[in-house]
Amino acid sequence: MTTTDSGGYLRRRTGLVVPVLLLCTGIALTAGTLTMEVPSSAAAPGPRLFPAVVAVACVVFAVLLGIDVLRRPEPAETGDGDKTRIRSNHRALAGAVGTLVVFIAALDPLGWLLSGALLFWGVARALGSRRPAFDAVLSIAISSAVQLAFSAGLGLNLPPGLLAGVF
Repeated sequence: MTTTDSGGYLRRRTGLVVPVLLLCTGIALTAGTLTMEVPSSAAAPGPRLFPAVVAVACVVFAVLLGIDVLRRPEPAETGDGDKTRIRSNHRALAGAVGTLVVFIAALDPLGWLLSGALLFWGVARALGSRRPAFDAVLSIAISSAVQLAFSAGLGLNLPPGLLAGVF
């Protein structure tokens, strides 16, 4: 590395931030899953299954994303002053984070079914989908499938919110 390229190696690999955060999330989930107190009355597959699957997925995706960023870093600036293309999409990130904040605030009063649908719809919109009606129908379907998987499949109740007593 030359003195004119000081910091260029890391500057061209700023995409490693997401894999590092994802890896930290996977490690935290693993630690939480391993230290989780499971009552002896818990039936198989038990409450550790879903967090373990998510933890493994976080670690695997973090490694794959990290390899991709290391193999294909941002191009260096050319001598004629051209700027490198930035991979970041701050608008999409802000939309997804904003949607997550709204989801967290709405989960208790609205319940999983509605707030989950809002979460899926908002993230789809933040990531660039331009079919709001289709996104709304698909979001409700996904939220309903998650509700069924947790209640019927795992025997766990998600917050009912406004729909308490309806289902």
